[in-house]
Amino acid sequence: MALAVTHVLITIVVLDLLRHYVFGKKHFPRYLIVVGGVAGLAPDFDIVISWIVSFFSSGHVDLHGVFSHSLTFVLLFGLIGIIFSSDYVFKHKADRRKWSSIFFVIAFGWTMHLFLDCLYGGYKSFLWPLQIATNFCPQWGVQDHAASIDAILLILWIVHEEMHGYVRDWF
Repeated sequence: MALAVTHVLITIVVLDLLRHYVFGKKHFPRYLIVVGGVAGLAPDFDIVISWIVSFFSSGHVDLHGVFSHSLTFVLLFGLIGIIFSSDYVFKHKADRRKWSSIFFVIAFGWTMHLFLDCLYGGYKSFLWPLQIATNFCPQWGVQDHAASIDAILLILWIVHEEMHGYVRDWF
């Protein structure tokens, strides 16, 4: 599985590239990149739940990958984004755009997390709550180089931002 930094960083990098080259800064505010970065790590909240359950049960409980690493959540957040983009929830176009964008970005970040875990060879139950085995992730041994990948990605992103004069956007 990818390290936490990779989950956040890859999502931020992809969203930032989409912001600069596809949607434009005006239509894709910077806070959406932050929301996406947090959402890129969100499926791992089951680790914290495991710690809490283990503490109260006086035994080791591992819930990591049992339910939160599922496409069910991606579909749920995408559906909420579609609902929020309709006239039935918000009458003002700005509110619809803001909240639907937030949920679409959460769905994107969650998807990136699942993709990275699969790329790193992490087996998860992608179809929870269905009890269908889905072991289609490659086993390339990428996880052995996770720290190096984190460093390389961070340097490449900073170089990209500096070359295009985007570093000042973050300050």
